[in-house]
Amino acid sequence: MEEMPLPEEIKEKILQKVSNKALALKAFEYIKLVKREDGTLWVKEEFEDTNNHALWFMVLACVNYAQRILKGEDID
Repeated sequence: MEEMPLPEEIKEKILQKVSNKALALKAFEYIKLVKREDGTLWVKEEFEDTNNHALWFMVLACVNYAQRILKGEDID
């Protein structure tokens, strides 16, 4: 599997959707795009401080939005 940062165009679409942009920018630090052996793309998070609830939920929301964007779905 090849890991890469989340593309800027996906980040921009997510930033347009969320209300707390500063928290979303921090959440992006924990999110990666993964290219699997079969060529499919998947979004994963690497976040362990689940006691930081606000950031944890933003990471999960951003992963969900990014995955939906990759599938061609609308996040509005």
